[in-house]
Amino acid sequence: MLEHNREVAKDMNTDDLSALIENSPDRSWVSSASCGDIGLERLDLFFVDAGRTLSSEAMAICRFCEVRRDCLQHAYANEIAGGYFGGVSPVKRRTLDLDAAMAVIEDEPGSTA
Repeated sequence: MLEHNREVAKDMNTDDLSALIENSPDRSWVSSASCGDIGLERLDLFFVDAGRTLSSEAMAICRFCEVRRDCLQHAYANEIAGGYFGGVSPVKRRTLDLDAAMAVIEDEPGSTA
């Protein structure tokens, strides 16, 4: 999965991502995401190998993101199996329903969710 995401990111450029955001009204929150200015070549920050944890850099990006709830909701609504969304791991998303996952991120120290 990680390798697939890297290949997709490699094939996309910033213009592609901008067009996706502009043409996806239900994802308008993406333009306000803290990770929005991270280059596509660094997308793997949020797609770590199974059994690995998210880096402290990526956790901080998520923790202070103003659209963290929207990101997490997007992952649940679209049944996204991999990657950290809203700072929540794929494993946690499989074991918690959306309400429970929202409660987890709201209870994190320093979280802006």
